[in-house]
Amino acid sequence: MNHMKKQILFGGMLLCAAAFTACTEDFTDWASPQSNAQGENEPAYAINFGAGSQANIVMDNATENVQIVSLTSSSDAVSSYKLKSITVNGISISGEIDGNGVYVNAAKLDSIIEATTFDRSATPHAIEVKTEVAARLSSGEAVPAEGVTSATLTPYSNVPEKDPKGYAMLGQWQGWNPSAPTWMTEVEPGVYQAVVTTTDDGDNWFKFYKGSGFDDADFSWDAVALGCAVNGDASSPNLLCWEGDPRFGGFQTPVINGASTWTVTLDMNKLYYKFERLESIYYLIGNPQGWTPNDITCLIYPLGNNQYSYTTKFTNQWDLKFFEVKYANAGDDVWNNVWGGENGSTAASGDLIFGSDAGAIGPNENGGWYTFTIDMNAMKYSWTAIDEPSAEYTNISLIGDFNGWAADVDLTALDKAPHNWYVRAAIPSDGGLKFRANHDWALSWGANFDISESYGGTSTSDNGPNINVPAGTYDFYFNDITGQFAIVAVE
Repeated sequence: MNHMKKQILFGGMLLCAAAFTACTEDFTDWASPQSNAQGENEPAYAINFGAGSQANIVMDNATENVQIVSLTSSSDAVSSYKLKSITVNGISISGEIDGNGVYVNAAKLDSIIEATTFDRSATPHAIEVKTEVAARLSSGEAVPAEGVTSATLTPYSNVPEKDPKGYAMLGQWQGWNPSAPTWMTEVEPGVYQAVVTTTDDGDNWFKFYKGSGFDDADFSWDAVALGCAVNGDASSPNLLCWEGDPRFGGFQTPVINGASTWTVTLDMNKLYYKFERLESIYYLIGNPQGWTPNDITCLIYPLGNNQYSYTTKFTNQWDLKFFEVKYANAGDDVWNNVWGGENGSTAASGDLIFGSDAGAIGPNENGGWYTFTIDMNAMKYSWTAIDEPSAEYTNISLIGDFNGWAADVDLTALDKAPHNWYVRAAIPSDGGLKFRANHDWALSWGANFDISESYGGTSTSDNGPNINVPAGTYDFYFNDITGQFAIVAVE
């Protein structure tokens, strides 16, 4: 753009700023802006927002700044424009107006589009552009206007081809040993997965490698490796980078944070990766059951998609932490492997913290009836207040084929976690069973449940189906507020 032209335009706008009577310079006292979609005319001043001359951006040949929006008016009263804001796909981006064109930096635009779509493939990505401007009138007044236009961006075409021999991982969990890589399985065309178990509570470093690279003992590791843009980045999902990357210049080494088992996905179609903690079994430790490390009466019920919840009357801001099933018999070592938050936090939601630095958390200083929810993919927790339940039950029991639908097996009510029940029971034969209240059929709970697919779910009291359980010994958990249950085999 012509630098002198921008200076003259900006100087002229400063000179006339004092004459603006319909708005202030910071736009705070404008009336609601006129809004017109692409191609629509505003009756009074006919300010139109159209796709710019470079609205279909191809990064291989894009200029530094691209005209993404074009402003026009058939009214002689409109003399110039000032940019208030511009967003692409809802994300703010800096821009400037030169004449009737709105310009943005192509590299910044590419960064936003790739980061929000997690797609670096060289295919056109649709962009919605929202532009807000001030139209200066010949009278010296300023009129606000906004419009929505469309554009596309095609990322760089210099991307790695899919390796015919697939992909493998090397990392901290396997000692970076190229003779024993963690091979990934192609789960759909161009998408690969592996299950890895990390052992370090902190950062577990890793990279992806093209499978064909392992055929040659003298291959260049950098030539066949794939990573991320920022060294030590623990983000998931994250964009994939490679040697000679046209946007990032190269690649760095990503990390998985925490000791656990993960499903790692590598998408070579869109060129991104992600890792997700495998679903597991988690137990509360703290006021709901006591601070004894080996007590497992308060299992956090699974919701699916690696989310879990527990509903009861909680006590205070020092209420709980939780731990994974593999640490159930770890004794005092469990304290190095617990999850919590910022110590004493009573925030409605927060980030989970793992390890000895994890603090005890609670819903508020005085406690109350709440649902505590954890999302182990997002590493977040939340508290949701509920009404105090009115129903009370003398007994919750198991009844089914295993006992001839006659001799109830009572669960134990948890004194410190009201409306939650637990029992360890032997089921001598395969068959169906239900939970029921007060040893009669006025109220019972059942569910369409497959123990081979999950260890818990949510039952219904509306004539729910029998819960089919194979013979064995199990820990049974039940919440009579939510109908949530869990059935965990005792090994």
